[in-house]
Amino acid sequence: MRFEFGGGGCLSANGCEIMDRHIIETIGKVRVTVEDGKVVKVEHPKDRLEYCYLIQSMSGANRTSIIEKLMPAIPELGVEMRIKQWGMCTNERMIECEDDGVDFGISEITSCAIRSNMLDSAVVACDGAGTVVACDPRVVQGIGKAMSGLLETSPIPNVIRRLKEKGCIIPDEYNATMDQAKGLKMAFDNGWKKVGVTIADLDTAKRCRNVERDAGKTAVLLGVHTTGMSSDDAEEFMKTADIITACASKYIREYAAKYALLQLGVAVPIFATSEIGKEILLNRIRYIKKQVLVKTTDIPELLEDRQPRPLL
Repeated sequence: MRFEFGGGGCLSANGCEIMDRHIIETIGKVRVTVEDGKVVKVEHPKDRLEYCYLIQSMSGANRTSIIEKLMPAIPELGVEMRIKQWGMCTNERMIECEDDGVDFGISEITSCAIRSNMLDSAVVACDGAGTVVACDPRVVQGIGKAMSGLLETSPIPNVIRRLKEKGCIIPDEYNATMDQAKGLKMAFDNGWKKVGVTIADLDTAKRCRNVERDAGKTAVLLGVHTTGMSSDDAEEFMKTADIITACASKYIREYAAKYALLQLGVAVPIFATSEIGKEILLNRIRYIKKQVLVKTTDIPELLEDRQPRPLL
């Protein structure tokens, strides 16, 4: 379906006006389309997840079989929950938060790094705004706690206005495009010297490294949404990024044995592949108000019964 901007909204291919449109990839590679704050389409891939331990733990379900039966409906229900609870894809979108979503999430790791002055700012993706440069750790967590796999979005003026009031830079206010390399350059041009960047593909990672080299400053690349990544791309991704979440990726787990310096979590692990990535992951542990076990071992260490199934 083709969309064009006109009159402050979007026109679909059949000429019907909608105010905004967002495509979110979640629970592996399921695509959920949201228009005007409502889920209008759910597209399941041929290869899809049959089980995810994180969903089971967050739902409180005590039996794996319950989650396996619910998995086909969870992508739509999960997006609807985020719309209702956090205003995702609406004017009421949450943009600030201090509460953790998960122990070892990318937004939690990044916001703690900013709190500890290990990063000056972060380039992230937000529904309704596209690429966003934020220096407030509460905004980084507010955006990230409600976000997953944003493939496409369109501008929501109220969200953009509130983000700017919190000191954020929006590279493309009119179209809400996602261009992390452009966001990184704007962050460097704004005077920030140590910038975290969430990245979801190898090409973006390489472009960000080029921006970093040209600026002579530091970019910390945080790889997200790695499910379905090819073997070759996964290996290059591990060599290019600093921190990578394994999601349901078979190959990220495999290459962790060769490239990872540190691992957090044993169900959906997070890997550090550089010294600065390692320091930032260790910094996250400082902020966790729970008992934590730290040990030396071969990486990856995985609890087999807690891995997403199947790995893709």
